[in-house]
Amino acid sequence: MTEPQTQMNWEYGTLAAEVYELDKPVGRPFADVEYYTGLLADVRGPILEPATGTGRVLIPLLEAGHQVEGLDSSAQMLACCRQHCRDRGLDPVLREVDMTIYVRLAAYEAVIIPAGSIALLDGRKATLQALACFRDSLVPGGHLFVDIPVPRPAAAHEEMRYWPRGSYLWTLQTLHSEYDPVAGQTTRFLRYDKWQDGTLRMTELQAFRLQHWTSQEFAELLAEAGFTPMVVTADYQDARPPGTASDVWTFHAVARHRI
Repeated sequence: MTEPQTQMNWEYGTLAAEVYELDKPVGRPFADVEYYTGLLADVRGPILEPATGTGRVLIPLLEAGHQVEGLDSSAQMLACCRQHCRDRGLDPVLREVDMTIYVRLAAYEAVIIPAGSIALLDGRKATLQALACFRDSLVPGGHLFVDIPVPRPAAAHEEMRYWPRGSYLWTLQTLHSEYDPVAGQTTRFLRYDKWQDGTLRMTELQAFRLQHWTSQEFAELLAEAGFTPMVVTADYQDARPPGTASDVWTFHAVARHRI
């Protein structure tokens, strides 16, 4: 019997990327894709999407005629994105780099971070570093649109999820979840398994850390990083005010100055 391959990751590994593809396939309509397409309708200059992942948002924007560049720290997610782009005849600039260090001075008219991906950064210092990079990469008066997951305690128990495809079955389980009130972080240990005809072929353990911010805390971070917070919307609806009953807040901010 062949032993299953095992991996341990803080980033998105091979199985995490495969499950992301199964759960959120490129080309399927999602509320955030439609919302960001509308937000950027009048943007004519280059756009940057840090944490671009598999291209779920980037590709529809490219197909709408925007100039979009993507970056991600996960080689596996970028490999998926590149393949999706090739399949569609697209050839965007994609970089494997951390959002806390990437800067192109005054190169972009907008920076977007859908799906709450900025909450994957570890703490206040890393988040401020990323925001400063976005500020420096934006033209003066350029726009930042960023999603923040609404902070709430992790569920005591999460059901196993699964995705069958042909002879394969992918499963995802939360093995353990813990909350650090001092750091304002939840860490989940996620186990991804890939089965074929009932035999485990590969398993992957991901330490999935999520940073929690209140609306006021994140607005203060934006101001400290050199942005003017303009408006906050909830759940991809302009008319819906943000509140604790929401799932996600979208901050609209403008690059004010360099500090």
